[in-house]
Amino acid sequence: MDVISEIIAYEKHAEEIVADADKKADLILSDAAVLREKERISYEKDRTDKINRYHDELKKSGEEHYCATSAECNVVMTRLDDMFSKNKDKWAREIYANIVTVK
Repeated sequence: MDVISEIIAYEKHAEEIVADADKKADLILSDAAVLREKERISYEKDRTDKINRYHDELKKSGEEHYCATSAECNVVMTRLDDMFSKNKDKWAREIYANIVTVK
């Protein structure tokens, strides 16, 4: 019976070790999750700050950008198409002249 009692004692001790290890692992994983969340929040805050600073600089310089509507895009595309149609021969001559003078 001494051997059986010893085996039972070792099993209980092993179960305690495993339970303690599980608690420590859960604590480590929980700490890691908290740290990961803090880093994510910090990254998002830094990113937002950089974007806001960039937009502030654009406002100060007068070059603030915004999302254009498709109607605004169509107006600009039409204007550029018209400019190209009117100036394509002139631009082609200028480009050709620049190419020839570079050689």
